[in-house]
Amino acid sequence: MFNGGSITAIAQASNLAHAPHTENISSPELSIDLLPLMENAVLLPGSIVFEWNGETYFDRDGKLYRDISTETNAGVQVGQIDYSGGNATLAVYPSGTVNSASLQAGATIGSGFQIENVSFRTPGSPIRQGSLQLTAVRVDNADVITATADFNGVIDTAEVQGNIDVTTGWCELSFTDGTNPIYVIPQSIRYNCIVETNLPLDAELIGLDPVRLPADGRVPIFRAGDIVVISHASSTDAGTPTAGQQISLSRDHQAEITVEDSGGILLASDQYTVDREAGTIDFASPLSLVDSEGGSLSAPFAIKDRVEHMSVLSDVQINGDLSIISPVPWDLPATETTVSSAVVYGDMQARVKSFFSQKVWTSGEPNWTDFIIGDQTTAQYNTINYPVESTNKGAIYGKWAIIFTSSTGFQVVEEKLGIIGTGSTTTDTAPVNPEAGVPYFTIKAEGWGSGWATGNAVRFNTDGCLASVWVCRTVLSGQGTETNDDFTLQIRGDAD
Repeated sequence: MFNGGSITAIAQASNLAHAPHTENISSPELSIDLLPLMENAVLLPGSIVFEWNGETYFDRDGKLYRDISTETNAGVQVGQIDYSGGNATLAVYPSGTVNSASLQAGATIGSGFQIENVSFRTPGSPIRQGSLQLTAVRVDNADVITATADFNGVIDTAEVQGNIDVTTGWCELSFTDGTNPIYVIPQSIRYNCIVETNLPLDAELIGLDPVRLPADGRVPIFRAGDIVVISHASSTDAGTPTAGQQISLSRDHQAEITVEDSGGILLASDQYTVDREAGTIDFASPLSLVDSEGGSLSAPFAIKDRVEHMSVLSDVQINGDLSIISPVPWDLPATETTVSSAVVYGDMQARVKSFFSQKVWTSGEPNWTDFIIGDQTTAQYNTINYPVESTNKGAIYGKWAIIFTSSTGFQVVEEKLGIIGTGSTTTDTAPVNPEAGVPYFTIKAEGWGSGWATGNAVRFNTDGCLASVWVCRTVLSGQGTETNDDFTLQIRGDAD
C-alpha cells in the first residue's frame, strides 16, 4: 500500500533489437627471450634463426624477417632484435595460441667484445670520391649506424667521425656522439665502395692519341693563372607588369636581364628595355604580355638577372678550393654561385680570303677548294678599290661562290647552306645572316665591271670572329646518378 507520491515505469518493446558493437584493438608487440639461460652474452648479427608458430625468422642488421625468397633473398620485415639483450621483438605475428619459440641457429660472443674505433684498408684503390658507405650495430640498443663519406673523404655524423684516403683506400673511424664513445659489435661492421680501375685508352675509339692524357683519363679544368667566370642568377617577382612601369633590381651591372611568365616562357624582348649598368628594367607603353611569337603569357612574371665576374686564378687546391686575384663585387651565396672555366683566344676578327674567279663552274663537281680549276674569267672584280666587306657580327666560317646566270645576274651559294639568295652586278649584294640580322658580307656594285658571262664564278672564303673549339665529353661507366646532365657554352667578347 502506498500513501501519496507517484511511480514512473519505463519499458522496452519486445520487438526492438540492438546491433553488435565491434572495436579493433591493435595487438601489442611480442617479445621473445632467445637466451633465457645465458647471461652477459651478445648475439652475433646475422647468425639468428628461430621458429615460432609455424614461421621461421632470420635477423639482418638488427631487423627480423620471415618468408625469405630463395630466388631474390628478399623477405618481409616483421620486427627487430636486441643483440645485447638477446630479445626478439615482433610487431607483426600470426594469431592463435602463443607457443614457445625454438632457436634453430645462433652464435654468441662475450659481452666485453666491443669496439669504439676501427681502421681498415679497402680491397683496392683508388676509391671513387663519395662512394664509401658504412653500417654497424650498436651494442647498447642494437640500432644500426649508417655513415657515408663526402667527396673530400670525410665522415662526420652524429655517431661516426673519421676519414678515408681515396688514393690508398685507408680508412680510420671512431664511433662517438661527440662526448662519449659508442660501442659497436665488430662483426656487424660492413662497408661498400667503388674501386676505380684504369683501362688503356684505344686511340681509334676516342679519336686522339692518349699518350699525354693522365692514366685515369681525368684532365684538370682549373690551373693557377687560368681565367674563370663567376656567375650567379637571381629572380625578382614582378607580379603583373603595367605599361611604362620601371622596376629597380637589388643589384646592378648585370650580364643579362630577362622576363619570364609563370611557366618560364620569355616575354618578347621588344616589350621592355633594360639598363644593365643601373640594374633597372622599363616596360613598354603600350605593353603586350606576349612571347616572341605573339602568344599570350600568364602572370605572375619574374625578372631573371645574372651577374658575372671574370678573374684570374691565383691558387688551385686539390680539394677544389679556388683563389682569385680580384674580389667579387657582389655578396653571392655560395650554394647558388657557379664557377666556369674560360678558353681565351686573344684578338679575333672576321675576314675575307682566298678570292679568285673561275671561267667554268661545274655544278656536279663544285670547286670548294681554295685554288682555281681551269681558266680564270676575262672579267675581274676590283678587290683593291672595292674589297668585299665583312663584320664580326655577321660573318661565319664559310666557303662562298658567286655563280653567274646571265651577264649581270648571279646566285649566292655557300658550301653547306646552298643557294641563299640572288644578286646583280648593278646593285650591292648583302645576303643577311638570319641569326645575327646583319649581312654575311657585302659586295659593292662598283667593283664588278663588265664582261661576265653565264657559268662564270667567283670564289672566296670568310672567317668569323669566333674561334673554333673542340668539346670532348667523358662519361664514366656505371649506373647513372643524374636524370638531367648538361652544360652550357657561352661566347664572350669585347670590341674596341
